[in-house]
Amino acid sequence: MTIFGLSTESSNMVNTLTDLKLYLLTWNVVGRPPIEDLREALGLGEPVDVSHIPDFYGLALQEVSCKPQDLLAEMIIEDPWVVAFRDILQKWGYVKLKQIRLQGMSLYLFSKREHVTHIRGLQTSYTRTGLGGMWGNKGGVSIRFNAYGCSICLVNCHLAAHDSELQQRIDDYNSIIDHQKFVDPQTENIITHDYTFWFGDLNFRLDEFTAEEIVHLVEKKSFPQLLLKDQLRKVIKLGQAFSEFTESPPTFPPTYKYNIGKSEYDISKRKPAWTDRVLFRFTPNAYENATLSLKQLHYGCHANYEQSDHKPVTSSFLIKVFSQPKEKKVFFLPIKDWRVNSDSAAWYTFSEGAEPSTWDWIGLFRADYTSTDEHVCYIWAPVRPSSSMPVLPSDSCIPEEEQNDSQASSCLATSLRQHQGPWYRVVFADQTLLIPGRYRLFYISSEFDDILGVSEPFEYIPSHGDVANGGGLFGDVPLLASLAVVIFAMIMLLLRC
Repeated sequence: MTIFGLSTESSNMVNTLTDLKLYLLTWNVVGRPPIEDLREALGLGEPVDVSHIPDFYGLALQEVSCKPQDLLAEMIIEDPWVVAFRDILQKWGYVKLKQIRLQGMSLYLFSKREHVTHIRGLQTSYTRTGLGGMWGNKGGVSIRFNAYGCSICLVNCHLAAHDSELQQRIDDYNSIIDHQKFVDPQTENIITHDYTFWFGDLNFRLDEFTAEEIVHLVEKKSFPQLLLKDQLRKVIKLGQAFSEFTESPPTFPPTYKYNIGKSEYDISKRKPAWTDRVLFRFTPNAYENATLSLKQLHYGCHANYEQSDHKPVTSSFLIKVFSQPKEKKVFFLPIKDWRVNSDSAAWYTFSEGAEPSTWDWIGLFRADYTSTDEHVCYIWAPVRPSSSMPVLPSDSCIPEEEQNDSQASSCLATSLRQHQGPWYRVVFADQTLLIPGRYRLFYISSEFDDILGVSEPFEYIPSHGDVANGGGLFGDVPLLASLAVVIFAMIMLLLRC
């Protein structure tokens, strides 16, 4: 059986396992844009140990501003939170894979570039629980995906508020569990994934204690005594909600409610509580001849952030995935320099036993892309191989004695020896309006927009005539045309509003 381009038969999969590191953040930002430096919250405060940075980030926010003017602005430009996260993460080689928003809840998934061709089946889902399921001010959003053959689900939630609404929080949880469904029959539900992480503003409170008693016990760091009256731990023990999940006991102070701009509790109307939590579950024996594992590396809050009445909470995990899953892949031959005002071609082939599907497409991306949805242009991928074979230019390879490892691996001759074909040829017509620069090609499957292959970077350069004329029209016309398209799109968006 094959699901999301992955073989689920253990006999067809190399069952050696490798580690992936996942970093999760949850923060209720009370409708405010990013003001403080987010690097420390992302575990990237100086000095950064590159060998220990995560493979994936799951970033969950609650109460993101959803004022009409902000939502209108986000139809034209990205929301300030994803921009702030991306500006930090792109420096370390991360790209945004997916995001979902339900009113004030946002969930972002970032990945190291090296992993994008090993992600399959990206899907999102959401559940409204406010006003009996009609309003999205409360509820849950999720992103599920397969990474190196293992299924992962991230859930960001914002459950009912106030001490007295315990039963509503229980109902919210069960509503999210019951209503979110996915295409894969083996991971149809949130909890049937190999790894599931549930984090967000769960809004569970502390019973019996007064606000003053809680503050006193926090000052003494008597967290175990407080946790005896924690509503979340009670409902887990009773099997009413979250009983499928595990949470390590918080060893940090309650993360709510603080005076904004300070690190002291505001007890005028609310008692301090651990409202912001990270829970997890996994299935160790999901596969024959392989045992999955999960190790929590840290679980804490970042008390130095003061722009919200909540403190951000983070946790990181080490999970086991297959080191060599049997995946459908596409391999591009190294692309020689493309020229403006000329037809430009690329050659590629599939992994053994794989073939194209109808409506697969090939996207042209900037070489330094920061998101997998920011293609410059695209064309449909051919469904039949080319009748000819790739032609090796005389200058296609660097002499062997001058090659370093990366140059040798990108040599056309080496690629032809590694992959037997059949070979497919794709042509971007000379009418494509582009500006010179460095680009990559992505082969993207019609099923879930899986990225099956990414080319090495290549140059899109001026034509010989343009160079001789000092740039000519090529430097102005495509750029002006691109600006015209952007302006037209902005006008159309405003008219739709």
